[in-house]
Amino acid sequence: MNIPVLTSRIDSVTVYRQGAMVCRTAIVLAAQPVPPQVKLVNLPLSLDDASVRVRVEGEGSDLPVASDVRVALDLAVVDESLPPPDDEALNQARRNLAEIGERIAHLQTQRQRYEQLQVFERPAGKRGATPIVSPVRARLALIDFRHRAIAAIDERINAAQAQERRATKQKEDLEMRERAASRARQAKPHELRKAALIALRGHVIPTAPIRLIVEYMIPGARWAPSYAISLSKDMTQATVSVRASVAQSSGEDWHGVKLILSTADAQRWTELPDLQVLRIGRRQPPVQRRGWRAPPAGAVELYAYYDRFLSSTPGPTAASAASVVSHGRASGSVQREEAIMALSLDEAMGPSVEMDDASYDGAMMTRSGSVRPQDMRTRDQTPMLARVSRAAAPPPPSRPGPSRGFAQPVSPGAAMPMSMTAAAPKGGRGGPGAAAIGGAFGSGGGGGSEGGLMMLQEAEHEVAPEQLAYGDLRMPGPLDSRRGTLIVSQRRDRYLEMLWVREVTREIDVVALIDGAINLAQRAGGGGPPPRHTLAHSQGGFDYVYAADSVVDIPSDGAFHSIPLMTRSATIELGYVVVPRESTDVFRHVKLKNPLDAPLLPGPADIYVDGDYLLSTDLRLAAPRGEVKIGLGVEQAIKVSRNTSYAEETAGLMGGSLALRHEIVVEVANRRDRPINLDVLERLPTLREREDELALEVVVDPPWTAYDPEEYVLKGGHRWQIQVPAGQQKQLRVVYVIKMSAKKELVGGNRREQ
Repeated sequence: MNIPVLTSRIDSVTVYRQGAMVCRTAIVLAAQPVPPQVKLVNLPLSLDDASVRVRVEGEGSDLPVASDVRVALDLAVVDESLPPPDDEALNQARRNLAEIGERIAHLQTQRQRYEQLQVFERPAGKRGATPIVSPVRARLALIDFRHRAIAAIDERINAAQAQERRATKQKEDLEMRERAASRARQAKPHELRKAALIALRGHVIPTAPIRLIVEYMIPGARWAPSYAISLSKDMTQATVSVRASVAQSSGEDWHGVKLILSTADAQRWTELPDLQVLRIGRRQPPVQRRGWRAPPAGAVELYAYYDRFLSSTPGPTAASAASVVSHGRASGSVQREEAIMALSLDEAMGPSVEMDDASYDGAMMTRSGSVRPQDMRTRDQTPMLARVSRAAAPPPPSRPGPSRGFAQPVSPGAAMPMSMTAAAPKGGRGGPGAAAIGGAFGSGGGGGSEGGLMMLQEAEHEVAPEQLAYGDLRMPGPLDSRRGTLIVSQRRDRYLEMLWVREVTREIDVVALIDGAINLAQRAGGGGPPPRHTLAHSQGGFDYVYAADSVVDIPSDGAFHSIPLMTRSATIELGYVVVPRESTDVFRHVKLKNPLDAPLLPGPADIYVDGDYLLSTDLRLAAPRGEVKIGLGVEQAIKVSRNTSYAEETAGLMGGSLALRHEIVVEVANRRDRPINLDVLERLPTLREREDELALEVVVDPPWTAYDPEEYVLKGGHRWQIQVPAGQQKQLRVVYVIKMSAKKELVGGNRREQ
């Protein structure tokens, strides 16, 4: 069957706290019948198969319905918009480096050979004979040749080593550039990708194009917020640019997508509330709810007619049928056997026609629509209606013990599910059906209670986790020794079921390939977010969504990329604060009102004033439509001085007490060209509870208010909130007197102000 392949593109991506939901869109053309099945290719190997969802959108009321979706493995389709699978420049640089290395090795070998050239000593002559003549010129020529040859080779080696250094630098630069680039490249001819096989059901030819929306989850994507705040020159308006650092390594680039960021978990298990029924009476134990129920017995008996057909068929036919079924190939023999199996199941449930082999062939052809019922040849040309009992069927083939399945045959004496009941006739002995059920449960040849109904309870069973993985359960074929039972398919087998092109399985380990893609996707941003960034998380149990105003590009390289999300205008209030007891520096700050309906998450913020960079700070959490204070550093145009005086006086009758008088004078000079609002923070000594021997008297001008910050605990804090006109000064004064017994002294000295 030739399945149409649809071209799809990523339309939007929702990045959660960890992981992302990718939404692809494909178009089904109008003015033509809706295909029964379509295929979307080039999906990443890292996607979660169980998360694939499909919906159909378009104009009109009678849209086709996506009735089924399956994930398959297929060969990747080349995408011309992506870079080539291999960087030719990098490969050439590596080849050049290897060639230079081989050349250097060859030159060094030659140099070693020249070094082995040596002038042998003149052999000793015979005793008493004239010494042998030594070829001095030849010896000198050989030494000179060796020196010149070694010098020439050394020169070539030095040149080759210089080329090697340049080639190494070029290769490292290309490798660094490749690491910084995206991993989403054109697929090689042998590479596998996932594909979605979507079944469509529609009876009306659409008059307008139909959009096929496919969503799937990929693991590992992460994001962290950041900000850029631009303040106007007069400090009255601000522009807040919300940004995010996003990392993903799914194997596909997100190009021109609508980006949505969420602080929620992508997948989280939540128990639904269960409203209990209130009853008056004795307390009953809670009913155990299970997602698995033991199957009824007798499933093996359903294959009796199939076994009888195989036993009555000549050896070559049965052998060929078994060979075809075992290889799983679609052929006429398989279709014939499937039809025989279906007919046998129908006959096992009710009246049937007793037929010979030729009649079986005719019945199968009738089921496929090739022969009419009146053309069937039955025994003696006369239809004979007979109920075939299980006793007449041959026993199933012997099996090597119980299989590792869940629908195991029930052992004798075991209970039967509530849904399976057998009614015994009044005669005492049951019919063939009752005999079979009774035999399956070890109750003899059908002896049940007269006129009664045999109610068998469901067997107790502790559910195993794999029994609830319904998508991983498989029913083996009729020729398998484990037929009639549900078994858990292995992970590799499930992937091979998904494989669309089976020829590549001989060379590729599918499980390792998919695990590698998943691990690579999960390692996205594994080195941690950029400095001072904090990964997104829930705030007080609440989660929020941030949508980008325009489309963005995020490559699949596993690194964090700064992405602009939105820009909003906000009102600000400029203020100043000073703590003269600690420092006379005046710090300016702005109170920024959050312009979003979602909170401003903690993250770094770059502050600009009239387009010029000022500083970077860490933004605290700001509630939706709330306020956040941002410090802007020291204001040099506002001067503050703090002067103190101390006096100790006797008081009381006969001078029995002391009055410790402290005076603080703070002077503020505004040298700016506009009025300022200044907070002056001071702290006074406090009395402990039940401290009756001490007294504190305070005189303040102008009045102040108590200061109790939310960030920390502060006792005795007070605050002046004053406005100083442009170019003017203002004085703040406080006098406090501590009265105590003259026989005592304060710890650390009576003088509190230094």
